[in-house]
Amino acid sequence: MGEFFPVYIYFGLVFFVTLVVLGLSAIIPPTKNGAPIKYLPYESGNITETHLFKERFPLRHYLVALMFLVFDIEVIFLFPWAVIGKELGSFAFYEMSFFLVALLVGLAYVWRKGGLEWE
Repeated sequence: MGEFFPVYIYFGLVFFVTLVVLGLSAIIPPTKNGAPIKYLPYESGNITETHLFKERFPLRHYLVALMFLVFDIEVIFLFPWAVIGKELGSFAFYEMSFFLVALLVGLAYVWRKGGLEWE
């Protein structure tokens, strides 16, 4: 118990602060001001067109963001491997080759399904 005593203190403090915040939020409820303009989105002083939020957001935007994340993660894995690639030997080369082939298969699938075409 001696070496974990600071961890117990930390969890106790977290529990205490959580209870205090929950208690205060129950005692002091949020208030709404009657001005509906306060709840509109604000961007750099420009009035945002709120009818855009009532329409569905095109799924293509999510697909592009997901593809960006996948290929961004690929670059994150490629940089350290490129720096110490010679020191790791042939196993690391074949492992990274398999990783790149898997990504290229995914890219070919997205390309064939038309995920890269913007209409």
